[in-house]
Amino acid sequence: MDLTFERGDASAPRGHALVYFRDTANPDEIAATYLILLPVSVDLQKYVPPFLAGQLPMGGEADLSAFAFPPAPEPVESYDFLVSIADARGDDLIFAGNRSLSDAAQMMGVIGEILSEYGDRYQIGTPSSPELGEPADAPVSAGAGETSRYTVDDVVYAMMSEADQLGELTKLTGRLRFAAEGGDDDTAGEATAHMRAIAIHVAGNRNIDLLIDAALDKSEAGGRLAQLYLERAYALYREDYLRVKALDEDIERTGDT
Repeated sequence: MDLTFERGDASAPRGHALVYFRDTANPDEIAATYLILLPVSVDLQKYVPPFLAGQLPMGGEADLSAFAFPPAPEPVESYDFLVSIADARGDDLIFAGNRSLSDAAQMMGVIGEILSEYGDRYQIGTPSSPELGEPADAPVSAGAGETSRYTVDDVVYAMMSEADQLGELTKLTGRLRFAAEGGDDDTAGEATAHMRAIAIHVAGNRNIDLLIDAALDKSEAGGRLAQLYLERAYALYREDYLRVKALDEDIERTGDT
């Protein structure tokens, strides 16, 4: 199947993707679905009453480790909207061609084929054992302007709410600060990689890069700045812009000291 990766690497998919189509009758009409490859397998049999287990496919062990939702593409407002969402969440963005979007049954079959191919590409692009490459929990080396991330955690972070992402960032900031002050470079590097993986999935105005720089600064001012950047991210999440303005002033004063 001809899949055009407009965002992401076709040889190494991220594990989560927006897939869109254009309608053959009206190319300006766009519909999309979302693909997810879970980092853990799911045995559905554990979660249904025994009397329903026999109704499950494949002898009661439905494989939910990969799925598309909605099962047939739904209309979206515009192509620009899809690009902005993919950029904000760090998703692959895939164009799957022109189709008759009114035929939902046929489109469900097409989505199934795309999900299968996407999963195959993901398996090929992800090392399955240490002998084949870096272990799954090792950070991917980042070049200039790129962000280190963990392959599995990237999927997990993408599925978190922003509140959960900020909670994780709070814990990681404490870990990074402690490691930096103690000269533990390995722990500091691991915490930094996780924080950069989360940063892919939050708005750029949360300034996670500046938060990381501050947490790595062993000075008292660095610790203060890290706390201020965290508070600022939470204030933006709550849309408390008066608090954001006050925090920006505190950050400027602290940075000048």
